[in-house]
Amino acid sequence: MNARAPRVYSTQAIVIGQREFVEAAKIITILTPDIGKQDSVAKGILKPKSRLAGHLEPGTYCDLELAVGKNLDIIREAQTISRFRASQQNLMRLTTLVYVLELVDKYTVDGTGSDLFEPLLVTLKRLDIGENLSAVVHGFELMLLEITGFRPSLNQCVNCLSDVNSVQANWSQDGGGIVCGQCVSLVPNTSLIEPKVLKVLRAYQSWPYEESARITIDSYLEAQLSKIMHGLMKAFAERDIKSADLLEEVSWRKELPEGRVIS
Repeated sequence: MNARAPRVYSTQAIVIGQREFVEAAKIITILTPDIGKQDSVAKGILKPKSRLAGHLEPGTYCDLELAVGKNLDIIREAQTISRFRASQQNLMRLTTLVYVLELVDKYTVDGTGSDLFEPLLVTLKRLDIGENLSAVVHGFELMLLEITGFRPSLNQCVNCLSDVNSVQANWSQDGGGIVCGQCVSLVPNTSLIEPKVLKVLRAYQSWPYEESARITIDSYLEAQLSKIMHGLMKAFAERDIKSADLLEEVSWRKELPEGRVIS
């Protein structure tokens, strides 16, 4: 005789979103290391004396106790591990936090994404302690694409698979990577990509984080990196990513540290 599945279970989770439900309840979208993304119900969270209030805001890393429900599991207890308060107090980092949460939401469906839990947690911690913002966010974007099967081709032509020098590369957002000079007429909607931009993206994709985080990124270069990556993330997701547009409106100038220069 098979053992009955437990009706109550505990898990760590990162809250990636929430929306109104019925009465004083909300649907909380969480990412867990075992199940991945799931919607759960927080009953009574809008009541003044709710024990759940304050523990289930987007971007919160928490311990949860849930009861198995007929359609959606019900959050019984929630205890904050970290709210990443430093990020909450800095507009650029807060906007970036919202952006990475939206990426996870857009690139997963219920029951998937468990392998994104640890990369997301590491990214939120790096944001909170003030590490190189460009390396943190673009490194996460590229890792997310890798994990979800959308790794962009930054070294070989997407059409003929030949190795491409950064000086001779063109960019295909729809193709998901670079295009060589011989294939540029065969691939629609290509555009130029500056050699330095491609070199930095290659570093973010293949170097250890500790090395890529030392690259010096000025505001112009960051604008080009963000334009390429935001377009790519939207193209692969096949939907709009609203926080990407907001992120582009916020200045990176004060967030870019000095470090290694890529020429």
